[in-house]
Amino acid sequence: MKLHFPHGEISDQTISDGLIDIGSSDDADIVIKDKGLADVHATLHVNGTEMHISINSEARLVSVNGKLVKGQKEVRPGDLVIISQVHMKVLESQSEEKDDNRTRIRMALPKFVLRGVSGAYFGKTFPLRGVTVMGRHSECHICLNSEGISRKHAQITVDSDGLTIKDLDSSNGTYVNGEKIEELLLKVGDEVKLDDLRFLIQTPGMSGPEEKKQVEVDDELKKENVSHAIEDEPTGSSLLKWLLALTILGGAGFAVWKLGYLNGLLG
Repeated sequence: MKLHFPHGEISDQTISDGLIDIGSSDDADIVIKDKGLADVHATLHVNGTEMHISINSEARLVSVNGKLVKGQKEVRPGDLVIISQVHMKVLESQSEEKDDNRTRIRMALPKFVLRGVSGAYFGKTFPLRGVTVMGRHSECHICLNSEGISRKHAQITVDSDGLTIKDLDSSNGTYVNGEKIEELLLKVGDEVKLDDLRFLIQTPGMSGPEEKKQVEVDDELKKENVSHAIEDEPTGSSLLKWLLALTILGGAGFAVWKLGYLNGLLG
């Protein structure tokens, strides 16, 4: 069997019999960095076609097909396992999965994302699904490594009504569009500020800060070029007209002199 990572955090991992530790530590069997995982976040127990996943603390956020793992849970081919922010699907080694008549979990794009617009998280995007806890603690769904961030700073919940953000009694507070909040409904375009880190609520596919900045620069250059073209056109046109007029007058004068008309008039 193997683990497939649909979001591309790491390449597919072949799994064999034994204990397989998954975490952020370099000593783990499957190492996943910068995704809020503990050193050893979960352990896979593989014995032939049988597989279980276990955690040593319920603070470890692990789910199988949307159900939280408490202690240990069976995992079978086709199951979707979510460890902190990391999605992984268990596949059989064969190119085609066997049909066991179980409902397949389809990976859907999130309706909302959180995009960093300042500091170390500028340009980074975090999908928002269900309950998302943000903070400095490694167990948070979005781990923010900054001294001004509380261990569990704020929580964003996605439900049928939309988005709700709640401050988790943080030391430096949670702000939305510059206003300190305790709990508030969010909408697309709102700015969320935790200490000095700022994020925007967006939908997948919306332009990030880099793209927007480049578009603004391009628009300004286009406006300047059009303006210069409009300003330069009268000057160029007038110069051509004057040159043409002088050429015509000069030619006419030369012709008059050459033909002797000018001498006749003066005589």
